[in-house]
Amino acid sequence: AWLVISARRAERLQQVTRECEALGGEVEAMVGDLAERAFAESMVARSLERFGRLDVLVNNAGVPKHKQFYDVTPEDVDYTMRVNFMAPAYLTLAAIPPMLREGAGYIVNISSGAGRIPPPREAVYAASKFALTGFSEGLALDLAGSNIHVAVIHVGPIETEIWDKAESPVAYAGRKYPPSIISQAVFKCIEKRRHELTVPRWLWPAFLFKLLVPRAFRWGAARWDPVPQAVVEHARKRAVG
Repeated sequence: AWLVISARRAERLQQVTRECEALGGEVEAMVGDLAERAFAESMVARSLERFGRLDVLVNNAGVPKHKQFYDVTPEDVDYTMRVNFMAPAYLTLAAIPPMLREGAGYIVNISSGAGRIPPPREAVYAASKFALTGFSEGLALDLAGSNIHVAVIHVGPIETEIWDKAESPVAYAGRKYPPSIISQAVFKCIEKRRHELTVPRWLWPAFLFKLLVPRAFRWGAARWDPVPQAVVEHARKRAVG
């Protein structure tokens, strides 16, 4: 396989590059921040320059923002939306013309369970993933008949470094799944032309419950991880000055 991959941390990117090359892949590794539009677009340009084509785009970059909204800053909102939603949109805009020239292509967007159900203290992150889910569903309609297949994967709790970056306690303390279930889902979306997958599958009943009885869902969510009154009062005092 020919791969173009990116990360902000050079050491981590080099490690992943070595792992891919050990499996027989030919890799172009690019250090940069996908929050920057120019860098996102340069990835597609580099793919065409080195390999001459772009068959599959997997939008997997994401940043957490586990934070009480009282403590969220405008910079938090801007950066989270740029990485989690705008970067996939920019990459997709750049990828579609070469895919049209080839007559086929695959775009797989990695969203989150938070793109269907917003967890506590994740308003900004959830908004970015709701946007990515809506973008994926709308894009699939717009590209119908082009032979460019669009898929979205809603992932649950995955064992990654994202949990180490929480800025306030994370309510979820259950099982976390290996990243391999995401790569398996990506291949399934491509090989079987699936438009939407949820991993792990047990998230589906929660999605359905929220859809059918939203009031009961909100009631339960508020009691599962209630906002301490002290947090509210502290925010009120800051607002008063």
